[in-house]
Amino acid sequence: MNETINVRQAGVICFLLILANKFLLLPSLMFQQSKSDSIFAILILFIFDFLMLLIFLKLKKNYPHEKLFSILSKKLSKFVAIVIYLIFISYFLIKALLTVDTVYAYLKQQVYQGEFFWIAIISIIPVVNHAVMKGIRTMSRTMEIFFLLICIGFILCIAFSLFTQLSFPIFLITPIKDILSSVYKNAFSFGDFIFLFLIIDKINIKKNEEKIIYKYVFLGFILIFQLFIIYYSKYEITSFMHNNALSDILVFSVQFNAIGRLDIISMLTIMFLTTFELEIFCFGFCQSVQDIFPLMNRKMVIVTFDIFALLAYFLYFGKYEQIVLDFSTWLVYFAVFINYIFPFVCLLLSARKKKIEKQAYE
Repeated sequence: MNETINVRQAGVICFLLILANKFLLLPSLMFQQSKSDSIFAILILFIFDFLMLLIFLKLKKNYPHEKLFSILSKKLSKFVAIVIYLIFISYFLIKALLTVDTVYAYLKQQVYQGEFFWIAIISIIPVVNHAVMKGIRTMSRTMEIFFLLICIGFILCIAFSLFTQLSFPIFLITPIKDILSSVYKNAFSFGDFIFLFLIIDKINIKKNEEKIIYKYVFLGFILIFQLFIIYYSKYEITSFMHNNALSDILVFSVQFNAIGRLDIISMLTIMFLTTFELEIFCFGFCQSVQDIFPLMNRKMVIVTFDIFALLAYFLYFGKYEQIVLDFSTWLVYFAVFINYIFPFVCLLLSARKKKIEKQAYE
């Protein structure tokens, strides 16, 4: 399927990836590890993510039309490329399951106040499957349409939270080693720009258009940073008790005389974000499988994703407490490879190609 997206649509995808798995559970988890100084851990992780983006753009410049699987096969051998893609498959599957688990826990607690798993599955699977079946171009166009709505919803949640009682958080109370430990333990919630590497051949970036992507990326960074600041300002020492940050910052401000309940804003924003994030992770899984097994059509791969996701959820990932534990244990190994080792390999491949071209020119 020959499908491409423009730089604006790539920027919207970057924005959604930055918000993924960071607006509900993550602020609480990080507070348990490094208190309000988690803000510094977030900054460090954002710097690492931005470096990953720069490496992607460099790789895209040197290999403007080649698929990532083809690049890895030529430079590192097909066997190594398959191993890396198998890691991608596991990575995107786990990302999707983590998203489902945290959002389902939020909805069960805040909205339905009871079990409704099968209703949720029946509602979301057809939407995600249809979007992935239509391809990255249709997906990105839909995300582009709803981008402004998501931004407004996120900003309104932050703005209305300013009407609640806030106290500026106390910083520099955590040892540096604990901050760095928090960076390490929560790395799996970051590094989502790996998706761009996977669709490198599908993104059209003209000269000097990188600035457009930077705008969306920094907007995402700023919104998450503001969410963490407001969250820690609102709850201070009890931040570890509140697992739904974007919704919880509206507590005590949800009733206005002529407006009604404002938590509907956070709920709708979370639902849109969740749907688009699941589409991205599902597409990443399917694209990785198809690159390894090109004879499999998109329908077969989507069904494979659904089966594996349901099995993995019921056999292991369906336990919320287990997910919280996994964030800072074995999932960190995925993060180390995805966030640091693989981008470094891509940087070496880019530098090597440039050196070879220079020698050929001479």
